[in-house]
Amino acid sequence: MIEKLLVIGAGFLGNTIFQLATKTGLTTSCTNKTHGSIHLDIREIHMIEKVINSVKPDLIINCAALTNIDEIEREPKTAYDVNSIGAGNIAKIAKKNKIKFVHISTDGVFDGSERLYLESDKTNPINEYAKSKKLGEDLVLETYDDSILVRTNFYGHNNENKFLFNWILNNLKQNQKFTAFSDVIFNPLEICNLSLMILDIMKTDFRGIVNIAGDEIISKYQFAYKIAKTLNFDTNLVESGSIKNSSLIANRPLNTSLSNKLAKSLITTEIIPLEKWLKEKFLNVS
Repeated sequence: MIEKLLVIGAGFLGNTIFQLATKTGLTTSCTNKTHGSIHLDIREIHMIEKVINSVKPDLIINCAALTNIDEIEREPKTAYDVNSIGAGNIAKIAKKNKIKFVHISTDGVFDGSERLYLESDKTNPINEYAKSKKLGEDLVLETYDDSILVRTNFYGHNNENKFLFNWILNNLKQNQKFTAFSDVIFNPLEICNLSLMILDIMKTDFRGIVNIAGDEIISKYQFAYKIAKTLNFDTNLVESGSIKNSSLIANRPLNTSLSNKLAKSLITTEIIPLEKWLKEKFLNVS
């Protein structure tokens, strides 16, 4: 039985999992400056061991990662230190202490030449960020077989006004036209919905790789358009464009949609569609 959870990572997902886990009654610790908690540099394996010996968790969820794709493309070393070696370090200490381990990866490990990727499909990352995450996957799975590796993509309303959803919403609020890619396809989950699913799957006996993704396969343009339409903004503000014409530095896969059949067989949490979440969150419509 899981009674004490350690969430590693001070970012958007780590914060959300920490808050929701705490509300469920779990004793939860987080390496998160926001909550005045524990400082941890996962590049230093002795620090991981010290924290785990202090907290004595029943389960560890690793959300720590560097994710700025273009910045990593220019300077990849630190990303490999954190996303790859750091993930492997946690797996080593989790194994040493026989603690169940959930590691968060990305849909970006695929090259985008296919669609609805299965957990067993061959990976082929095409930028340094995705390569660092794939190496992290390998190190976790090679090190510790009592691990769950989650591949996913998420969106949500960020309190620090960061990331894709906030960028779209800010442009709409400012009546500012913007371009969204019609040739980049994904099936993301709202971050609270994803977090509850992760908390759900950690209670199962499953081990290995699982895709936790939404039911709706959608382009970035369709995603932005649906936000505008549902929230009653001018949909003409959302202009369709191609990633091929962008100034982005790193290559991005064009279709990273993930099959969620396995997750659905393991998880009882309902998948919340984008439109339903928007209405409940912003329009108070249930």
